[in-house]
Amino acid sequence: MLVWLVSACIKAPEFPVEPTIAFDKIEFTRGATEFDDDTLALTIKFQDGDGDLGLSNEGNDVYPPYNDLWYFIKEDGSWLTYSDRFTPPYDTLPPYEFPYFCINYFIDGADTFYVQPNEYHYNIHIKYFVRKNGEYQEFDWLTAFDPVCGQTFNGRFPLLNTGGKERPLEGKLTYKMKSAGFELLFRQDTLRLEVYIYDRALNKSNVINTPDFVLKDISTGG
Repeated sequence: MLVWLVSACIKAPEFPVEPTIAFDKIEFTRGATEFDDDTLALTIKFQDGDGDLGLSNEGNDVYPPYNDLWYFIKEDGSWLTYSDRFTPPYDTLPPYEFPYFCINYFIDGADTFYVQPNEYHYNIHIKYFVRKNGEYQEFDWLTAFDPVCGQTFNGRFPLLNTGGKERPLEGKLTYKMKSAGFELLFRQDTLRLEVYIYDRALNKSNVINTPDFVLKDISTGG
């Protein structure tokens, strides 16, 4: 996945501190060769009153509240693992089966830890919906390929305010999602995406939906 900034323009401080977003465009580009991934590029408009948008992949941005997983500690101070599910009160933990091993378990060395994903690890969240028989159904990339875990298209866009001061930001952000499976899965399907973002203070933006689209209709001809 690749994130890049189209523009970020300073305006008078008239925006709320919670980010707001709006749809701008979406484009589909085929890979240059049969071995290259295709790209679905979503562009959104954004406004934020104090400019605290973006996360890096190093430093404090890998620690709470931006860590990727939450681990759990038992009363005796040890980490909660899969083997604990055979002992009350932990016997309500889900089994190590699909889709739970995609979501709730992490193997590190000889141990399998029970975990929960942290919503705030990603600052842009994308849901895919496919229209079937006139109704939209969510296509969950992580659990769609039973019994293999898929990928998530939630991700991080980088720091947009690099000046070190609070300031209002307004601009466009293009978020690129890459996969070899777009046409294979959705060649003739009607799709739409649901999108929202977080700022660094964990304020959630409004939730938007893209217009309905079919891949061939938004193809750039690449």
